[in-house]
Amino acid sequence: EGNWDEAKKLFQSAHDIDPASPYIADELAYLYLEHGGDVNVALSLAQAAKQKAPKSPITGDTLGWAYYKIGSNDLAMKELKDATQQAPANPVYQYHLGMAYMTARNYDLASRSLRAALKTPNFPYASSANAALEKMGQKAK
Repeated sequence: EGNWDEAKKLFQSAHDIDPASPYIADELAYLYLEHGGDVNVALSLAQAAKQKAPKSPITGDTLGWAYYKIGSNDLAMKELKDATQQAPANPVYQYHLGMAYMTARNYDLASRSLRAALKTPNFPYASSANAALEKMGQKAK
């Protein structure tokens, strides 16, 4: 419904009730990263989620995205590569990896990941992915 503040409150309440759930911590971290919140708190939540569910591409993607948001691109790429290897058809994981590759100036791999994400109809980050592809095209000139 797009009511992100209410979603954050509900997930915070759920996290208070069940702090051991990696998926609640992961979702709360992702909400903070995407819809306003302390990035360092998001990172801490994502690290806890990954520790409790180390083989999950969901927790790996969120942790990688948190690393990306704080500027730890090498750590981001490691987590995001793992997530996309486990779930290569997930367009959000591909988008996140593409953005990390772009920051690392690996434009070929960035383009490949972003284009993979854009194959999904109605991809929610399509405008951002297209802007990144345009920016890379401009940098290559």
